[in-house]
Amino acid sequence: MRPAIAVIDSYLVGKGKRVLADMEKCSRNPGKANEELLLRILRENADTEYGRKYGFGEIRSVEEYRQKVPFSDYDVYEPYIRRMVQNNEKNLITAYEVIQYAETSGSVGVQKKIPVTDRSMAVYEKYSFARTKALASQYYHQHYGRPVPFEKGLNMLETETTVMDDGTPRGSVTGSVSRRFRRLFPLFLTSPDPILFPIGGMNMQYMKARFALEEPNLVFELSAFMTNIVDMMNYVRKNWEMIVDDIEHGTLNKDVCEERSRSAILPYIKPRPKRAAELRKIFEQGFDEPIIPKLWPKVSWVCSIGTGGFASYTEKFKKFAGEDVAIDFFVYAASEGMFAACMKMNDPRFMPLTDSCFFEFLPADAPEGCNDTLTLEQLEEGKEYEVIITNQCGFYRYRIKDVIRVLGFHNKSPMITFAYRKNQLVNIAAEKTTEEHLNEAVKRFGKAVGCDFNDYALYLDTDHDPSRYVLLLEPDTPFPVDTDGSYAALMQKILSEVNPEYGVVVQDRSIGMPLVLIQQQQTHMLWREMKLAKGSSANQVKPVRVLDVPMKQKFFFTLLEDGQEVPRWDFWQKK
Repeated sequence: MRPAIAVIDSYLVGKGKRVLADMEKCSRNPGKANEELLLRILRENADTEYGRKYGFGEIRSVEEYRQKVPFSDYDVYEPYIRRMVQNNEKNLITAYEVIQYAETSGSVGVQKKIPVTDRSMAVYEKYSFARTKALASQYYHQHYGRPVPFEKGLNMLETETTVMDDGTPRGSVTGSVSRRFRRLFPLFLTSPDPILFPIGGMNMQYMKARFALEEPNLVFELSAFMTNIVDMMNYVRKNWEMIVDDIEHGTLNKDVCEERSRSAILPYIKPRPKRAAELRKIFEQGFDEPIIPKLWPKVSWVCSIGTGGFASYTEKFKKFAGEDVAIDFFVYAASEGMFAACMKMNDPRFMPLTDSCFFEFLPADAPEGCNDTLTLEQLEEGKEYEVIITNQCGFYRYRIKDVIRVLGFHNKSPMITFAYRKNQLVNIAAEKTTEEHLNEAVKRFGKAVGCDFNDYALYLDTDHDPSRYVLLLEPDTPFPVDTDGSYAALMQKILSEVNPEYGVVVQDRSIGMPLVLIQQQQTHMLWREMKLAKGSSANQVKPVRVLDVPMKQKFFFTLLEDGQEVPRWDFWQKK
């Protein structure tokens, strides 16, 4: 088996190196490469219903494209997609073969069906596993002077998909990409096939943790989001005795899966008393020190999205892993496309992928109605821009409502990071508080009070006079509630520091003193588990930031510690 792994691993690393070389080449003239993609998309989709409407066949430049084709949002495409799904109509918005519908998480509105074409799927495949294997190989050679060991890794990516009435697959794109590596998974991953491609209900945290813990030579970890890894490690911290007992005796706890799944998994299980004894000794030492290096001494890299709203979970991962585990921050992507990817380990900056989407950018402070977009080579370091994409799925000049920040340049390509969602900008009184502001405020607040907060959510209490922020903080360990208003005063001071505009509206009393509420522990993990139980993909469940709909409000306000003031309960209960 090992020679086969070595051959395939060498192939993947070589393929990944070619991908990185291609990114390097495109970075020297990103504007030209991106314009070539746009003109090809327009040429190949000129005879679609949408292409004929806007004269794609006559467009010869970016400027003509701006003039002839308007901005769009999902509502523009929904009638076309409905015809595609219900009537199997083709050539409406894309000439490319639609091979799947990606269902969005619905985290900022209603769930959408995004067409996935053979062209867009090829981009996901190109920049996924092979790219990260190449980065790991480079990192190993630079830091250890030797190749990456040929050992297995933990996969937290969800691979399950379902089908629509006409047989077209639906689900997360990440899951579909993973399925294309199905034959290779037994060589590289600890989870057996019935867990990677489940046939019945099961506790995925138990299953993935159990088979990973059996493997002492684990080398890497893969996950769409850093939350998934942290949730699994928190599950292990709480349930390690049960897991280790099962490993020791070769049993499968009666509460972790349905019967049909059990019969499929049992052939992969056998007693491992020696490994169980090793694990028990490690766990009995506690979790005060990084435990991942003790459980898996060879683990040296992880591939997971850990920036933006997931940044706090990256810090929590480091508490489990220590500082020596390298992080590939993976990609900046959404159901509508893969937009950018990392080029180095431990570098959270992303390079836009010029062969994935055509990119336009509006300055984040551009007035409403502005159409003066910029292209990749026109961006400036330190500035923020709203992203508009033309993808290979049939969306043209599509406002994804993301705002990015330019952190620097690699050759002539901007290196970017996700800043915030435009429609989740908090703006009660022109203070324009972003998720980044809130992340920093909660971090500083925790440092000031001597507590790590796992997560937080924000409710805008516009019934209060004046309107105010209500911050719900989930502590890592038991933490007292605010009895004297000191939390509110401290949070007001910190919010004014991280966002001076907030300080201005505080001074003129346009916004009131914030309310700081303490959440029950594991509230956010319970939210993710509820979403999964209702059919959401683990590859799509993102942190909740703004309690903007009644379901979120009811869930999070119900799980508060006792003895605290809350906003007017009748307000959110009657919604």
